[in-house]
Amino acid sequence: MIWEDACRTLGVLDTATPAEIKEQYLYKVQLLHPDKTLDKPEKIRQKAEEELTRINEVYKFLLDDKNNPRNPPKLEIAPLAVRFSDVALNQKKATTIEIKSAGGPFTNCWIDNSPAPWLVVTGVKAITSEVLPLLVTIEAQGLPAIVRPERCVVSVRLKNEKTGLADEAIISVEIVPSYTATRIKVPRHKIKFKNVPLGTVRSCMLEIGCSGPDVLHGSVTTNASWLSASQSEIVLPKRAVSRCIISVDTDNLPANFHGIGVVKISTNGGDASIPIELTTTRQGQGYPAHSSRPGTQEQSQRAYGGMQVTTPAPQLARRAGGGFWFLRFVVIFVVTFGIGLACIVVFASNGPDGPEASSIWGWGAITFIAAFLISRIRM
Repeated sequence: MIWEDACRTLGVLDTATPAEIKEQYLYKVQLLHPDKTLDKPEKIRQKAEEELTRINEVYKFLLDDKNNPRNPPKLEIAPLAVRFSDVALNQKKATTIEIKSAGGPFTNCWIDNSPAPWLVVTGVKAITSEVLPLLVTIEAQGLPAIVRPERCVVSVRLKNEKTGLADEAIISVEIVPSYTATRIKVPRHKIKFKNVPLGTVRSCMLEIGCSGPDVLHGSVTTNASWLSASQSEIVLPKRAVSRCIISVDTDNLPANFHGIGVVKISTNGGDASIPIELTTTRQGQGYPAHSSRPGTQEQSQRAYGGMQVTTPAPQLARRAGGGFWFLRFVVIFVVTFGIGLACIVVFASNGPDGPEASSIWGWGAITFIAAFLISRIRM
């Protein structure tokens, strides 16, 4: 039954108020009451009874606000929030959602089918008003990429295409993956890339371990533009180690840059965050990661808790006043003290008593101080 046809049958406008509809209904009932047709022929009395029955049906239809096109449709959904707890890998869990309309008439109902990769709604995207109340099945599946609780929403919309009135509601859905006894093992040390020349790339190997009988699935992400990882997704077999290359690129960085980024590893066996520190030098300073200096070994390896970080080889020749100052001090002291001692012995041997001990100790003290000061001067 259509609202306009019902109003026409009762004899009111389709914009009539409930009071006007009731007044017209009482008038019609009074005219068609059986007491008013007692002296009429049987055919007329039967026709009046049929008309009265139809008027009662129309009046009942017009009293229901759900049939009034001037009223907007209104959704009633139970439940509005769904939580799938302890979902194992590749496991499926389902629940049922009931959708009703408590407002005005509508012509179509839209339901999002798959708002998330792990969620499936078994229903048609557009359905007619004949099927409400509607039972919709929502199914969640544990995927390798889900390593922490995730949420999404399922949108449901009602619309009266004739009047343009509509209503919308959302169903909140959450999935919580099950956490196994298997845990991720990652070195918790900070990785440092120091004095990296501009326009170069430095790399290091990061070992990610798995302790336990289960297979871990997860992802590797970075939070800096100059920082990258060789893989974005990882799969760790039981009691195995996966290797990931962490690289820093100084191509678009300024000189004397200092920054700290983070490599974050998220798995269903736990999370880990590794700080990455980077400092750059001016153009021309330092040495590329894959070049060697004359007279030095090509590369040296520095260990960071199970990780090997490639750094330039240390310089063998140091400036005066550096690490070899002590050797220079010994040489200067021995030579100077020896020459002075010889002079004291020669000049004092002409005297009757030979060289005095006080002069020898005095010259030794002077030589020691002079040799120490000269050895600390940078040449």
